[in-house]
Amino acid sequence: MRFKNIYPFSLAIAMFSAAIKLYLTFVMWLGFPDGFIAELERAEEPLAIYLGWFFLTMGVVFLGLGAWSFRGDIGRPVIYACILIVLVAATGGAVDLYFRSYMMDSRGG
Repeated sequence: MRFKNIYPFSLAIAMFSAAIKLYLTFVMWLGFPDGFIAELERAEEPLAIYLGWFFLTMGVVFLGLGAWSFRGDIGRPVIYACILIVLVAATGGAVDLYFRSYMMDSRGG
């Protein structure tokens, strides 16, 4: 395959972008200027931080797989890593949906 080296590096860029987007859209804007944090935001904060660290770790893993791709076949490790990412992201989404359905947010009414 001619472009086999591009896939892990592009997945690494996607993982780093997902971690940065998660930080910029949620963790950085957590709470109000007066220090109030709603129950939902308090529960989602560790979830967002852990997912951000997971995405950063997977970005480093994909960079390593990209370096490894110049020497050998990386088909199965990339597929296994992608399956792991889908499982963790789906679990994070399910936990977030559970939090949003049973906890009070700060939107007002």
